[in-house]
Amino acid sequence: MDTLKKTILALLGLITLLVLLLWQVTGGDYYTKFEVVEEIQVPLDESDPLAGTGFYEDETETKTVTRQVFRLGLLPTSQGLLDKHLFSVLSILLPLWGVGIVLLFAARRRASP
Repeated sequence: MDTLKKTILALLGLITLLVLLLWQVTGGDYYTKFEVVEEIQVPLDESDPLAGTGFYEDETETKTVTRQVFRLGLLPTSQGLLDKHLFSVLSILLPLWGVGIVLLFAARRRASP
């Protein structure tokens, strides 16, 4: 295998590893998100008259919180062609590997007599 093919494969492998690392660092979700909805446990409010009476089962209360956080997903969740949720592991790596395979075939064809 000549150096051009090795370079193309090494570059594609490096980009794949970086995208997968970014996917894991941002949470490893299945779908791309720019807003995360989570349920968190917060202590009971001391000014609540029912807090000290045993009305609540636990000493904490569950609240739903929305945060503006980017999470790269495996699959896109876009609603249209040019949507910010279009970016995902699949939509980044699939075109790159497609171009890389075309370049490998072109290099192979050029090298053969």
